[in-house]
Amino acid sequence: MHQKPREGETAGYSRLRRLAGLAALIFLAALPASGFCHPDLTAQIELLDERIQAGEVNAELLMKRGDLYRRHQDFPASARDFEAARELSPDNSLIDFYQGRLQLESGHPGKAEHHLALYLESNPRHAKAWMLRGEANIQLGMPKAAAEYFDQAIQTAESPSPGLYRLLILSRLAMGESAWGAAADATDTGLARFGAEVTLLGLGTDIALARNQPMHARRYLARLPLALQNMPQWDSRIRSTDCATLAKGQEQALCLQLARENLGNQVQVFLTDL
Repeated sequence: MHQKPREGETAGYSRLRRLAGLAALIFLAALPASGFCHPDLTAQIELLDERIQAGEVNAELLMKRGDLYRRHQDFPASARDFEAARELSPDNSLIDFYQGRLQLESGHPGKAEHHLALYLESNPRHAKAWMLRGEANIQLGMPKAAAEYFDQAIQTAESPSPGLYRLLILSRLAMGESAWGAAADATDTGLARFGAEVTLLGLGTDIALARNQPMHARRYLARLPLALQNMPQWDSRIRSTDCATLAKGQEQALCLQLARENLGNQVQVFLTDL
């Protein structure tokens, strides 16, 4: 909606004002994202800079600043602080956790695995470290190891999230068809904890359809809230379940093939995006 000219403005002048405002928005949108990124992180980094430059140098402050740099995605600065912290406190195992997380986020899963393995030797109850190690092993193409680490994360977490169960399920699916049963077991364990959690219900339904177990799929669908049943992803699952149950011969075989391809696509997206 166009603004009306203010009193004393001509229509042409008002139009120029609107164009100037639009140009300013375009200019701001064109600026690098880093110019606006994490101003609160920048302020925290500057405060730590002042303390360190004033002579308050210790491993804890360097790790804290290094982690702020990681969150700010200044990975070289983060790495420098962690190395400096290690020089001051070479026996501090927490540095391995920080370095492992940094290496994972900066695209070096092998180095992340190394640091996280060292950290977990002396801190085996750290659920976050197990989860990060699982993610590193997914990136390394080792889903079996990743599944073990995600399972450890679930066992050690005070309140494991549905997302953590999803990581476990998908990593087991990535191991191949022989592990689909174990993936289904993990789904049921997660649903026993979280009830009708839709992400887990969806995975359970898709696994059941790919294993040609439409009655299992129906049991998952029966727990779905009615308000969600008309959504495209759930309508598709309902129709696939009907096809697997009612169709015959070649049509039923095609439904099974499509269900297996759907599950495979989900695994591929998981392996690519993590």
